[in-house]
Amino acid sequence: MSVSNDTLNSLVKFLSSEARSDVKSLACNSVAQLTGSPEGLQLLSSRPDVLKAVIQLVHDPDTSTILNAMKILVNLSAEEAGAKALLALTEPHVVDEMIKCIKNKDYPHADLACGVLANLSKPRALCQKVLHQMNLGGNRLEELTQIFCQMDYNRKGANLHLLASMITNISQLEKGRKLIMDKNGFVLNRLLPFVTCEESRDRRYGAVATLHNCCFDKASHEWLLGEEVEVAGRLLLPLAGPDTFTLEENDKLPLDLQYLPNDKTRESEPVIRQLLLEALMQLCVTRHGRESLRDQNAYLVLREHHKWETDCHCQMLNEDVVNLLIRTEDEIGADDLSSVEVPDDLAKKFTAQDEQYLAGGST
Repeated sequence: MSVSNDTLNSLVKFLSSEARSDVKSLACNSVAQLTGSPEGLQLLSSRPDVLKAVIQLVHDPDTSTILNAMKILVNLSAEEAGAKALLALTEPHVVDEMIKCIKNKDYPHADLACGVLANLSKPRALCQKVLHQMNLGGNRLEELTQIFCQMDYNRKGANLHLLASMITNISQLEKGRKLIMDKNGFVLNRLLPFVTCEESRDRRYGAVATLHNCCFDKASHEWLLGEEVEVAGRLLLPLAGPDTFTLEENDKLPLDLQYLPNDKTRESEPVIRQLLLEALMQLCVTRHGRESLRDQNAYLVLREHHKWETDCHCQMLNEDVVNLLIRTEDEIGADDLSSVEVPDDLAKKFTAQDEQYLAGGST
């Protein structure tokens, strides 16, 4: 659909809240069709007046107009240029309006509002703007997390699963991780049960990915591994199956991993298993992390998981973690592995070995 700026000038008048309902609906539908082409998206991204009018329509009395307005925002926010244009608006601000929609228990398209926030926060630079705007309204990250944890929050059938993606995006920022791991808040602790959420792959992935990103913060390892979070057990549980261990072995495992039932299944998604193993690897960067994982018998779970694992990437990650756990600290020779520089010749050798392994060869 080809539309000129002159045509948009006419359409924007009909997008006004004062316009007749049927005319407004047709105008919004016309703008929605524009988002189906790169040219249309580019044109809309250059028209803040149209974007402002569309954002205002997400609260329109007509449900079809709301739906089209939300589709426009989802499609625009999926492109970085469109996301930048939306975040450049100050009144109304797209982040504020999406949060209002999500908080409204009777809003029919809250899932689309979650999708807009997830899209806007995906690019790192834009994520900083999203987080800044969220912070202007108080601790809205914690408020949205509380909403996310209520599976039946929305009375119109919206599941709000994509809030997990937004929280994960925020965890890519240092400021975001500080908010998520704030010891006086409850964001991370509220997300932990969703690491094994069978009802939604999106929620499970989001919770694991957020925890994964938090494990990159070495300064927080002691807290994460402590009693308040018990991250080791959280990461190992999805990798565990109906494994049989001795009484002595079981007693050293985290409580949630002791005497698992015969129908216990492992995480089915390779990409989620990869995140879990990468998070464990990050915990192994510090001596405290390695010793804590050894004390909790993490090796046993990883050993049995390796026997079951069929994905090459996950097998390789599993072996990397186990290799650090079975070695003594004298053999490792460094408390903090992130400070150790690997010589170029060895780095190239390791890369070649990994590529050969993934191709199905032997190393």
